[in-house]
Amino acid sequence: MKIYKQEVGMLATNCYLAVNEELKEGVIVDPGADCEAILEMVAEADVKVAAILLTHGHSDHIGALSEVRKATGAPVYIGENDKACLTKPDVNLSFFVGRNIQCEPAEDIVHDGDVLELAGMEFVVLATPGHTKGGVCYYNKEKHVMFVGDTVFCESIGRTDLPGGSYKEILQSIKNKILVLDDGVTLLPGHGPQTSVGWERRRNPFLQ
Repeated sequence: MKIYKQEVGMLATNCYLAVNEELKEGVIVDPGADCEAILEMVAEADVKVAAILLTHGHSDHIGALSEVRKATGAPVYIGENDKACLTKPDVNLSFFVGRNIQCEPAEDIVHDGDVLELAGMEFVVLATPGHTKGGVCYYNKEKHVMFVGDTVFCESIGRTDLPGGSYKEILQSIKNKILVLDDGVTLLPGHGPQTSVGWERRRNPFLQ
């Protein structure tokens, strides 16, 4: 697996492309904005996009979804309790910043413990509510990499003061789904630099 990253949009959301170099296929995670930049990343990798994975449904993570979906023809995956974010601007919060982001419903709804076989790669779905009700992480055990969205950041955690957020739930999600993994697992968050389970276990002030 080779992973590409592109910062997109006003909030510098991390959009990722996980690539199976043998099959020349890839998976996009969180196309938040700047469709052209995302498609340039895909072109650079020279792969076919097999799926679009959403860690959650906030507007800064789905802003380019409709365009990227149309350009790639790839199916969309999202957690059960965030599926309404795709169709309702008031739920994805775009309405409150003067935008009107509406997408078609996801082709696939994921749940805790689901195992997705995409582009010859395996991703385990881990439900991690707290930032949103339906937030999920996608874990590739083979490469010890997890796409964590806005659940946890380098030495911080996701906001819990937005609708559907819960400080208690996000701490439970991190401690029960992420910190139980090996220290060497790389965490790829929705904003900011990558980190690791071990680093957050030792250095994240919210988790001490």
